[in-house]
Amino acid sequence: EPKARKPRGTGPAKLFVLDTNVLMHDPTCLFRFEEHDIYLPMITLEELDGHKKGMSEVSRNVRQVSRELDALAEGHVLSPQDGIPLAKTGHRDAGGKLHFQTALLEFKLPPGLPQGKADNQILGVVQTLREQFPQRDVVLVSKDINMRIKARALGLPAEDYFNDKTLEDGDLLYTGVLPLPADFW
Repeated sequence: EPKARKPRGTGPAKLFVLDTNVLMHDPTCLFRFEEHDIYLPMITLEELDGHKKGMSEVSRNVRQVSRELDALAEGHVLSPQDGIPLAKTGHRDAGGKLHFQTALLEFKLPPGLPQGKADNQILGVVQTLREQFPQRDVVLVSKDINMRIKARALGLPAEDYFNDKTLEDGDLLYTGVLPLPADFW
């Protein structure tokens, strides 16, 4: 029976705000943040809802994420303070909690960013969470390079999602080259 990994850090768990494209890219991403917490803005759920129809890989991923979220939320009253343990559905490596945005968050972005755009709303959520939880690292995770650039321009930490990177077969193959000692000849 596999054991859950021990937390790497000693401080408070980070709070990762996930962009929609991360969920669409890797439907198991919710369980890949170890002991850290995940926060899903409501606009992320709205965007997922708009991509669930069809037979594409993205649509299948969205439906899988929706099933995972439904299983996690089953039997819980969604409160922003408590969160839902991510290990609830049997993912032992997931030691954090899932938090849903359940209330309107007031935020003020620079005038050049339209307030109605989904990416900008997510940036506003990150900004507000950083103000509400100054003792925690609040980090945006997005596959969208332009969104990460905008976040950094606003002074918000942003990261790409890399947990889905696997070891390539080519990394395991013998290169055909073997260094010989200098005195071989």
